[in-house]
Amino acid sequence: MELAAKGIRVLRAVPDNAFMASADRGVEPGGWGTGQHPSLGVAAQWVGWMDRSDKLSPALEEAAPGYVVIFHDDVDMGAAAELVEAAGLERLDRPGLLPHQMLVTGPSERISEVAEWDEVAYIFPASRELLLGSPVVACAGGLTGEVQLAEYAKVGRGWTETNGAAELAYVFASLPGQLSDSTVRSEVSRAFEEWARYAPINFTAGWDAAAPRTIAILFARGAHGDAYPFDGPGKVLAHTFFPAPPNAEPQAGDMHFDDDESWNVGRDVDLFTVALHEAGHALGLGHSDRPDSVMYPYYRLATGLTADDIAGIRELYGSRDNAPPATPQTPAAPPTDTPSSGVPPSGGTPPSGATPPSGGTPPAGGSPGPPDATPPAVKIISPAFTISSTSAPTMTARGTASDNVGVTSVKWSTSGGASGTAAGTDSWTAADIPLLTGTNTVTFRAFDAAGNSSWRSITVVRK
Repeated sequence: MELAAKGIRVLRAVPDNAFMASADRGVEPGGWGTGQHPSLGVAAQWVGWMDRSDKLSPALEEAAPGYVVIFHDDVDMGAAAELVEAAGLERLDRPGLLPHQMLVTGPSERISEVAEWDEVAYIFPASRELLLGSPVVACAGGLTGEVQLAEYAKVGRGWTETNGAAELAYVFASLPGQLSDSTVRSEVSRAFEEWARYAPINFTAGWDAAAPRTIAILFARGAHGDAYPFDGPGKVLAHTFFPAPPNAEPQAGDMHFDDDESWNVGRDVDLFTVALHEAGHALGLGHSDRPDSVMYPYYRLATGLTADDIAGIRELYGSRDNAPPATPQTPAAPPTDTPSSGVPPSGGTPPSGATPPSGGTPPAGGSPGPPDATPPAVKIISPAFTISSTSAPTMTARGTASDNVGVTSVKWSTSGGASGTAAGTDSWTAADIPLLTGTNTVTFRAFDAAGNSSWRSITVVRK
């Protein structure tokens, strides 16, 4: 390639039709091929060096207790650590950080100085989970062919619209073995509908994974036909290709999940949370710099979209008429059915007698009234703070729950794998909750008779 011959290394993609590259200072930007490119047959409209302001997230205008510093892909991270410490910043070692990302704390003016370094690509606020050392799993970002998106590229182009709305289909090309087929279909479909609540995007179940404007949902292990093989449990959970363009059909928008992960509903590797995040990439969104956002690069248990997510999707597609406010919805109680075998074929027509996963004819006897879709409200009264510490091996929590019809139960679970049911409903008490040494996330979930649920969680550090 002509650029490589000049000592220029392509690092990341930047929508649309741009890329980040690395070169020695002796290589002048004007000599990178502006004008008609002999091999690509296109003109380079602009070439230049990144400025400090390009590398500082707008979210840093608010006070941040910590920072994630992203170094370019060709930077030696040992040397980067020495630079950070020499600058008077504290480097925090945390598991789960993406390659070439570093968690640091220190004065904000030092952070501004760090942004001057050629080695630095971008700096954004660190989440509470990162700062506490809680287990985190990262998303490497949306994909464009064989190049990942640069972290500072927040929004791509999105799908073209027809008659005022983006019409998309989705097909389950394969399903995992840990959850029932109906659970997987329900959780992923619910993630799509959460985005569709706020923007004019219509999702329908399809039957041909290779059809245009169709999102193929694939659960696979290791190498599975693209340039991004999965790496086993506990690492990369999923990846997603951006819409067309920049990706070509039929790969555009496809969402791939690692079948080696222990997929769950409402806890741990929560399918709805990951699907909600990856669906944002499938619609054209990059990562958000705001730690409470669904599109933040480090997954956190989600119940719905935040105002930042909604603003991003509306920047691409506009607003859906009569869209609801940004009130997160929580996953329903996990279905009790057992896994079944067999899925519709990924191409052609459905099997004889089969019907699409959604829609269909209402049962005989007339149309039923609208189902109860209002989740309960749950509140934790004690402990009074979202983060607390203790030396005790167990804890007791108290709270309240309410619902338009009635609360049937309040259940608790911990990040250590323990679970149970609280005593009471409207006013509940959960006693003898076991705590592991270190950081524990304790989640309380209230259910109603229709299976709707909502949750609140607290972090308890056992010394």
